Amino acid sequence: MHWFPPSSGRRTPSFLQEDPPADSPARETRDVTEALTDTAESATTAASEFARWLRSGSREALMAMAITIAVILLLFLLKWALTRLAARLPRKDEVSLSEIFGRIVSRFRGYFIFSIALAVTDSMMSLPDNVSAFISVLLVLTGVLQVAEWVQEAAISTVKRNVRRSASDASTLASAVNIIKWFVSVAIWSVALLLILDNVGADVTTLIAGLGIGGIAVGLAAQGMFRDLFSSLSIIFDKPFQVGDTIRYGDTWGTVEDIGLKTTRIRERHGEQVVMNNTLLLEHEIHNMKRMARRRIELTFGVIYQTPPDKAETIPDIVAETVRAIQGAEYVYCAMTGYGSSSLDYELVFYALNPDYNRSQTLKSRVLLAIFRRFHEEGISFAYPTRTLYVSQTEPPENQQRFEMRRAESEPGP
Repeated sequence: MHWFPPSSGRRTPSFLQEDPPADSPARETRDVTEALTDTAESATTAASEFARWLRSGSREALMAMAITIAVILLLFLLKWALTRLAARLPRKDEVSLSEIFGRIVSRFRGYFIFSIALAVTDSMMSLPDNVSAFISVLLVLTGVLQVAEWVQEAAISTVKRNVRRSASDASTLASAVNIIKWFVSVAIWSVALLLILDNVGADVTTLIAGLGIGGIAVGLAAQGMFRDLFSSLSIIFDKPFQVGDTIRYGDTWGTVEDIGLKTTRIRERHGEQVVMNNTLLLEHEIHNMKRMARRRIELTFGVIYQTPPDKAETIPDIVAETVRAIQGAEYVYCAMTGYGSSSLDYELVFYALNPDYNRSQTLKSRVLLAIFRRFHEEGISFAYPTRTLYVSQTEPPENQQRFEMRRAESEPGP
């Protein structure tokens, strides 16, 4: 509906003078533009009339000014009191109810307070019709904006509370809130915009229908983006990995730095940053290294075949004793696994109690050096590739015998 009577002196812009089809985007744009233009011109007229009425110095004008100022002061005093009350309430963190209440109170805007004061004045005084209509539409518009801010703050705070219960660290909370906040803000302010257009006289039914058709087209064109978006939410709430985790994905091995709306950024162990698509990231196997309680390390080694059987039998016990003496290593087993081409083969398995890759490699080096030192003390030799050649001498062939006989005959005698 229209709050103000149409302005008779307004000229329609040239690009809107032609009458487009009723269901076309151009017609919808023209209707919205006309409604906004009508409202702006009527509001300007009403504001000018209200200003002249106040400047008239009449008793009614002075009373209206006094009432408006009194209501504004009263509402600001109420805001101050509620802010002090919220500050005194017990609070655990930024998503506690008292903290949420305090943020909502702090968003009690001055433009809404001014609109309420004018509306109270209008209800108590006999103001001109155009001024009353202007105050009514101003109250509705500012009220929509104010309520949208409150609803946005309450919705985002509720999301933060729910995500805080499922998120194990601050980085996950920040990623989830940033993604959901975008959805919530778009939804709330879209509704607020439609309410504002409806109150200034625009045909929002046709506009919504047009937006619905356009939304389908945009959705089809951006389905890949939305797929990545929901994949990022799946990563955040299902938590296959979090920011700070070290993961291995195919040939990529690094630390997760950021989980975004479309991509996840990983700092590779060689230093470069790898940007990976969220959807593709969830379609394949991911190894999360940070969630290891300990790291399993497997080593193979061989000793020469000349090792006495009794000594070869004691090798597992020697290795076990050596590994158990090293802090941070948990021995599992050591056993002979087979006969190699040039060695008696053994396998050693132990755990590095610290799963960090760099520290586990340092521990592995300590174990190898300790075994090498102990074998040297025990007189056990590590195997290395060797090959034994057996050469046998046979009778020379017949041609060779004849050649030797001719050479003997040709040589001069003594």
